[in-house]
Order: sequence, then structure tokens, then C-alpha cells
Amino acid sequence: MSATLQRIARVAGLGLGFAGLAFAARWVFVQCRRVMLTPTDYTTPPLGPDLIRPNCRRIIVSDLHLGGGDRLDDFEADQELIAFLDQYVRNAEPTELILAGDTIEFLQVRIPGLDDEEWSDAAAAQRMRVVIAAHAGVFAALARFIALPANQITILIGNHDFELHYPAAKAAFTQALGLAYPDPRVRFGLSYHGGGIYLVHGNQFDAWNRFVHFAGVCEPFEVVRGTQIVKEVINDLEEDQLPIAPLLDNVKPTSAFFWYLLALPRLRNTASRRFFLRGVTGFLQVVAWPTPHQMPITGQGPGGILSAPIFLGVWAWIATLRRQRVARQQRFSRQVSAVAGGVPPPDQVIDQVQSEAARQIRREMRRFRDHYAREMLKIAHQPQHRADRLFICGHTHLAQVVPLGHGQTYINTGTWTEVIYDVEAMLRQEQRFPFLEVRYPDGVTPEGHLLVWDNPNEAPQMWR
Repeated sequence: MSATLQRIARVAGLGLGFAGLAFAARWVFVQCRRVMLTPTDYTTPPLGPDLIRPNCRRIIVSDLHLGGGDRLDDFEADQELIAFLDQYVRNAEPTELILAGDTIEFLQVRIPGLDDEEWSDAAAAQRMRVVIAAHAGVFAALARFIALPANQITILIGNHDFELHYPAAKAAFTQALGLAYPDPRVRFGLSYHGGGIYLVHGNQFDAWNRFVHFAGVCEPFEVVRGTQIVKEVINDLEEDQLPIAPLLDNVKPTSAFFWYLLALPRLRNTASRRFFLRGVTGFLQVVAWPTPHQMPITGQGPGGILSAPIFLGVWAWIATLRRQRVARQQRFSRQVSAVAGGVPPPDQVIDQVQSEAARQIRREMRRFRDHYAREMLKIAHQPQHRADRLFICGHTHLAQVVPLGHGQTYINTGTWTEVIYDVEAMLRQEQRFPFLEVRYPDGVTPEGHLLVWDNPNEAPQMWR
């Protein structure tokens, strides 16, 4: 072996050694700083068969992501949703409208004077009121719908509106519809099972957004990895002036975020390269560095040495340090992007990177889509679900209908926010506003049709 190759081998060996030590140190740190999640009284129960009216028309919509009306708000279809609620959902037939999770985009609501890391009953109510004011027409349409005595609104909790577990947020939502909280016509649920339907939001099947205790709020507040990415990286990037910046939160799965940035069509542009490097640096820091809220264990039983009562009083101080770390992380990402983004790579390298990134995005989307169908198939095979016919969720933003066999079907209701299918060509979905309509032709067995709303002058079309 030549001297040069020996030097290269030594450098590579040292690099691997340092990487191994770093991961070992991280593992030790995680073990020593485990905390025990303590459930609070802020919970939301599942909705079982005894709470579900038989033989009732049901309209199911998911992932509206109603935000605060600023640059971070991804929902821009207020007029379409109002027309849909007034002219299709609200009619003479008794109807249950089910909002199947991520109805409210709590993670992207910023309020002056309210700490972005404050998780409390009062903070959730403040964010809820900002969303209501930003989408007043939508809530007015919901109020008109629920004013008909035979109608029902059911709101399931998702990972982006996890703060709906707080009663003050539930009360603000209900009061915006002209009702006193609690009112049985507006109910909140963790899941929905009855009438031949099994319905959940779907984040339960996503490792990035799976909660240890999804049934309610814990102390300390449980922040999953997907929440970290939105709060610490995506929100910061979406405030950039690049045209593509506001679309970053429209990619699913979250794990494809890295490839999405790599596939930016304008990496030959200095501003785009800096934007890309800022995002990737922030993404890697979030993934590599756990926070006090990210639980590496199940939360059952005692955690590590910092779970002892003597240490519990320091968590407020640790949360302060964490907020400072987030600010440092964002400053570091900007510094890296400013320096490295000014160095243009060869065009051939950019072409190869973008081509591979596009393939990876397609591969991740296929895997993500197939994973949900497989998870629903497992549930459909369970004895308590043998009589169910429709297995429904949202979360992925990718509308889908998959036969599971034995008369059972998996349906993903998609989203009403914009979805980008091809980053380079900026191809958007054509079927913008999908929803699921469930009826009972024989009075017992549910029949679901995934439809697409277009405008009041045309009947909804079947989803293709």
C-alpha cells in the first residue's frame, strides 16, 4: 500500500473512531437524562360504538391545517371550504361532519409575547383564538352547519393539533360555533370506531410523529420529532423570501425533508444554496441532538438518574437552556449556509444530486404510502375489527383507496392544503379538495366514496 493510501486509511479510521465515540457519548447522555412522562388530566377519550349514531350520513375531511393567517399558514382555501360546508355538507339530511385530525395548525401559530415553547391550557386557548380570527368565515360556516339540530361535528386530534387536549382550546373552538362548552353537538375524540368504521388521524403509524402518550398531555409536555422539525427548522425556513420557502411543510413524509431540499431546482443560485444548507444543518442538529422532551424510552416505570424527585425541579431551567439552544442552532445554521453556500459546486455534481434526490423522494413516498395500508391491514385482521368495512385515516396528505380483502377497504382522505408532487417542475395536485362520504344503502353496512370538491356549480367527482 502506498504512503498516500496509508494516510487516507488512517484519516478515515480516525474519522470513524471519532464518530463512534460521539455516538457512544450521545447514548450515555440519553441514558442519563431520561425522564418519566407523567400523564395529566388533560385527556380526550376515544369514541366507541355506543357514541356513534347508526345509519347516518358522514362527511370526513382531514388535514385542513388552519393557521394564524400569516406566512406560516398553509391553508388558503377558505372560500372553497365555506362553499363546500354551506352547499354540500349542510342539507336537509342529518349529517355528521368529522374533522379527522390536524384541523388546527397549532405548531405554526406565533403570538407576540407568548413563548413558542409554552405548552399550557391558556397558551392553547390563545393560539386557538388566533386561528378562529384568521379563518372567521370557516368557523361561521361550521356554525351554520351545526345550527341544524340533527347535525353533529366530531373533531379528532392529530399531531399538529395535539393542544386540543387542553379544555380551554376545546372551549374556544366550541364557542366559535355559537355553543356553550361542552355541547354534545361538538365533540372531540382520540379515535372513532363504530358504524362499520375505524378512523384515526394516522400519526400513530408514523415514527416521526408517534406519541408515547397520545391520549393526553403529559408532564413534561411530550414533543415528538416531527414537532421539533416544524418548530425549530421549517418555521424558520418558511420565513425566507425564496418563492419555494412557504411550501416546505407540504412534503410528506417528514423524513423526505432532507431529499426535498436537495432536489431544489435552483441550487446553482447562491441564495438557494444557502437556504438549502441552512435547512439541512438545522435538520441534522434536530435529529442528532435529543431534547428533554424527546423520550427515548416508553415512559413506563422509572427513567434514568435524572428522573429522581431531587432533579425534577431543574426541568424549568433545562427548558430555558433548550430555548437558548434552539436560537444558537438557528444562528449556527445561518453561519454555515452563509459560508458554504457561497462556494458554487460543479454543475455536474448538482445535476447528479438533484436526480438522486428526486428518486429518493419518490421512493420515500411509496414506502410511506404502502406502510399505512399495511398497518391498517393488521388492524383489519384483529378480531374486534372483523365486522368493520372502512379503515380510514389522513396525516400523509396523500389520498388513497386500497382494497384490503374480505370486503374491507383502507381509505386515506388526503388534505385540503397544497401538495407538491414534483419539486423541479413544481407540479401540484390537480384534485385539490378530497373528502370521504359514507352512507348506508342497506341501513347497516357503510359504503364510502372518496370524492373531490370543485365548486358549487358542479357535483363532486370521484377521486381518481
